[in-house]
Amino acid sequence: MKKSINLIFGIAISLIIFGTGVIAPRIFHIDSEFIPGSFLTHSTMLLLSLVAIYLFHKKGILIFTFQKVKFKYYIYGILIAIPAIIFAHILVTIILKIFGLQIDPSGNGHTGIADFNPLQFFLFVFLYASICEEFLFRGFTQNFFEPLKLRGIRISKNLFISMPVLLSGVLFGLGHLILLTSNTSGPIIFRIVIFATTLGFVAGYFQEKHKSILPAIIIHMTGNLPGLIMSFVL
Repeated sequence: MKKSINLIFGIAISLIIFGTGVIAPRIFHIDSEFIPGSFLTHSTMLLLSLVAIYLFHKKGILIFTFQKVKFKYYIYGILIAIPAIIFAHILVTIILKIFGLQIDPSGNGHTGIADFNPLQFFLFVFLYASICEEFLFRGFTQNFFEPLKLRGIRISKNLFISMPVLLSGVLFGLGHLILLTSNTSGPIIFRIVIFATTLGFVAGYFQEKHKSILPAIIIHMTGNLPGLIMSFVL
């Protein structure tokens, strides 16, 4: 029963932090054409995540480690993230075709970042969003669910995806449903949710394996790399 209560409590806090970040740009405004509203969103998420991590770590409820990781493991993470991204896109394409849907290349993309120039995308999405979102979904959420790590899905003899990894990945993916309040098309939102969930599983697995949020941040950046490249191309 205690684990069930902790699970609900952890999800609730994660949603409160995420929701507060989402409404922050609607309350506070930065008078700048260069700094987007997402900067306030991610700054709020990062600040509240750090506060939550500190408070629960101090009480012994959450264990947060920031260990040094060998360079080769960052490379391993990237090499696993890339095929995972490709798999997610293939899976989404198949599902959309089954239901007779498709992503219109001439339609609206991710409206929250569609108008970013390459420098804005690099600073506020590739770097800043990757860091802030990982501190929330991996740094706080996944570590909060650590007592559930013995439960999960065993894919093979050497590959076990724990419940904390699964939960943080799913919450990370579902968090992108906030795009339903924008002009982003349904098929694109679906693709983003599946893509983010898959990326979250990989990031979470490497954080749990190496007890450090650093590989998760690098993997998150890898997921944002195609968007960065497209921002330069377009």
